[in-house]
Amino acid sequence: MVTLPGEDSATTYHLRPPGGGPAWSAPADGTTLRPVPAQITHATLMPGRDAVYDPRARQGSVPVEFRFEDGSTYEGTLVLTSVELERLYAQTSRLLDAHENALGGAS
Repeated sequence: MVTLPGEDSATTYHLRPPGGGPAWSAPADGTTLRPVPAQITHATLMPGRDAVYDPRARQGSVPVEFRFEDGSTYEGTLVLTSVELERLYAQTSRLLDAHENALGGAS
């Protein structure tokens, strides 16, 4: 931080990156400052909720819960086209085969 608002009648924050670089400014009212949202770490299937296929839209939807790095969660839906459903089926089939092999062939 180079200059704070109110010092020498500054109406903006005057900033310079750590280690040097060109200075820049932001209005003192904070209008250009936005909170940085927590990032999603992963999504899990919603317990007790089932996937639904919409034949008119030719899409499937799977209820999921998004989990964020700060521990918060958000309910959402994974929407998949027919092609994506086929791809997901092939991938999950391979995962199930790998799981079965890891258990020594027992289901």
